[in-house]
Amino acid sequence: MVADSTSGRGRVSRRTPAPGTKREDTPGSELERRVARIEFGEGAVTRLRVPVAAPSGESGREVLTDIDVLSLDVDLRLRVSRSSAECKSSRGQAGEPQTLVWLAGFRQLLNLDRVTFVRPAISARGRELARRLGISSLDETTLALRERAHQWLPERFAHVDGAKCIAAEARTDSQLRGLPELSPQLVHFLRFDALLAEPAALLAGVEALGDAVTAQGALPDPASTILAGHALFAIVLAGVQDAATLDGRTPQELRAGLARDLISSEPALYALLDRADDLMRHIVARIHRSYVAGGAEPVGSTVPSLKESILRPLPFLDDYVDFVQRLRANPTIARDLLQTTELACFDVILDDDGWKSPSFGHLFTAEHKGLLLVALRCLESVAGGQVAIPLRGLHQLKVFAGQQGIPDRSAPPSGLPAARPTTITSQLEQPTIIDLDEA
Repeated sequence: MVADSTSGRGRVSRRTPAPGTKREDTPGSELERRVARIEFGEGAVTRLRVPVAAPSGESGREVLTDIDVLSLDVDLRLRVSRSSAECKSSRGQAGEPQTLVWLAGFRQLLNLDRVTFVRPAISARGRELARRLGISSLDETTLALRERAHQWLPERFAHVDGAKCIAAEARTDSQLRGLPELSPQLVHFLRFDALLAEPAALLAGVEALGDAVTAQGALPDPASTILAGHALFAIVLAGVQDAATLDGRTPQELRAGLARDLISSEPALYALLDRADDLMRHIVARIHRSYVAGGAEPVGSTVPSLKESILRPLPFLDDYVDFVQRLRANPTIARDLLQTTELACFDVILDDDGWKSPSFGHLFTAEHKGLLLVALRCLESVAGGQVAIPLRGLHQLKVFAGQQGIPDRSAPPSGLPAARPTTITSQLEQPTIIDLDEA
């Protein structure tokens, strides 16, 4: 999706900026950044210009389109909702109805919860059509009003066009051309498709990264740091989504379901293997009975299971399920953890300064750091130490002054009797900061 602006008789787009103009500084990209900034200020993790892969795309046509602004919101029950904003910096009404109708199909294609049409001015006809299609609309006047509430936010940070993040991602693109073991499909998934993926796919992608890095050997910097950051973000996103399901299933059921899904996403496969195992046992038992009937001595035997032969041990699931339980036990902090991870991996680790803004102080408390280090331990368990090493600096992550203490969330309000402690309450009484080297 290309955001355009008209300058004289020519057309300037963020994909083909004017000579001497950086892509992120074009009028269309500037509008996208402004929208992403206020979305982040209102609690969402935002990414700019996310390419959407085309199913079975031909060579040279792997990308179907892109999402100008993709936002991930997490509520207090840890339910993740996804939304996109289509930004057009050109003025006038040309193409307005077609874009709105296209957005309605785009929302269905990617299963988005909300889509927003952003333009300097939107006609009355466009607003009415957007309303009928269930599409939000945002014009320059409304955008400016929303920006007033977030003036203390940095203009650029992390993937909201942070200078060091842009440079590191671009350098990573160059380095990946010389790393054949890291397939473009895997890297594309971790950087982009993971934002729309389910937990099992996210864990499988991170595990595949660990295997690829082991085969490739040590990665150069910043590619190692960028890929580790995307892998940690995938772990946190998977954990938050799974934590939202613990109200309806036990941790044991979660673990068993993941073990199945990480082998195959097709449930019918397991039923087929069970039937194959039953058939093999029946045939072997019938043959033995025939030998015994012929006078042979009975011989005990064990029939190998086809189902068990394809199952493999997944020891990292114990660490992962522990992480998910910690998230569900502290939803007030867990709902912010995607934003904390985004800033930690793509601002702090890259030695940028955006995260130091007081506007982000609520994302860097002792509790946020503790859960982030548990996620880092989980990343090492899933993908191996070689992937996690570039993020070891998170152990020295400083929390904001005056926010180091961990509140006792189990303490009753004054004047009320203390509640009987529960398993979850007792977990909250313990600090969540974990030393990765000792874990």
